[in-house]
Amino acid sequence: MRFFFYGTLLDGSDNPVARAIHALLEPLGAAEVRGALHAVPDTAGWFPALLAGDGPVHGRLYAARAGFHPDDLARMDAYEDYDPARPGASLYVRREVELTAGGTAQAYLFNQPLPAGTRPIPHGDFRRWLAESGESQFTGLREA
Repeated sequence: MRFFFYGTLLDGSDNPVARAIHALLEPLGAAEVRGALHAVPDTAGWFPALLAGDGPVHGRLYAARAGFHPDDLARMDAYEDYDPARPGASLYVRREVELTAGGTAQAYLFNQPLPAGTRPIPHGDFRRWLAESGESQFTGLREA
């Protein structure tokens, strides 16, 4: 299984889920998908929202290593507030996306109306947006 991450699950992110999951993933390098990226405010920092669109969205591609277990996928799903049994109520949904260089990967797509205060990221690079804006990245776990 391959994953496209573009925000708080990227390697080097300062949250416990990203740190734990990267022990089970093989980094494959930079990757891009087509979409529209937005920065969403939260009391615990900013996080990105990937929506349908035609712009570039920059991230990284990872492959699950041997030993990656359904419980690990469930941990990522819970972090992204994705409940496969209730996708309509989920903040994100995990779907297969087309990579611009070819091939596919699983990615988390924003699944609710964008909240007030959301900012577009026209260049499609969340980490670059954080550096340019001086805002802090989301590091806490959402309350269920």
